[in-house]
Amino acid sequence: MTLSMDDQGDLVKKIANVGSIIIILMCTFIKVPQIMNIRQKKSAKGIDLQAILLEITGFTIIGLYNYTNQYSLIAYLEYPLLLLQVYVMFYYALKYKNMLHSRKVHICAIIYFSIVVAFLIGLFPKVLLTYLMPLCPALSGCAKITYMYGIIKAANADAVSLMTWFISISTNGARIFTVYMDSADWRLMANFIISTSLGSGVLATAIYYKSQTAALKSKAQTHNHRD
Repeated sequence: MTLSMDDQGDLVKKIANVGSIIIILMCTFIKVPQIMNIRQKKSAKGIDLQAILLEITGFTIIGLYNYTNQYSLIAYLEYPLLLLQVYVMFYYALKYKNMLHSRKVHICAIIYFSIVVAFLIGLFPKVLLTYLMPLCPALSGCAKITYMYGIIKAANADAVSLMTWFISISTNGARIFTVYMDSADWRLMANFIISTSLGSGVLATAIYYKSQTAALKSKAQTHNHRD
């Protein structure tokens, strides 16, 4: 039985919606392995604060852009969920870098949340977000490059969760398709394409340094055993 063009369109739309739901469910816990890793090791070594701030900025702009343009909630629900998790991750990173009680951190947090609320209640015109959206691919790219730099600089990826980055790559890749089906917004699609590509770079860097650390530990254990 041959489906009509309308039926085919509806089928593809349903597939996209199912994909969006799966992405949202995966993103509900995407940062949890990373948060648990930092907590268990009581260290944020290899985690760059600047990268987290870039990530927060990008997620906030994309979330507000979708919300103010009244796009389907299913197309961007992961962003509020991601932001909540990144806030928690930022908290623990600040804690283990002994910066949690910094006055600058408190002032920046107040300014940030004031701006977010202003957009949500319409004090700031949504057209500003249209101008800010093209910055998101750059923010996403810079965040991931900074993550890679942090790992390379520390020569250590112990605090980095491979599971978090694997899920991130998978969800970003799937979002290219779902956004195309929902709104075909090129600004959003460009962000996901860049995120997928550079996220793969972060994962590869983390895997390399974890394997190097494991090899050094194994060599040290062998040496101690011989002694």
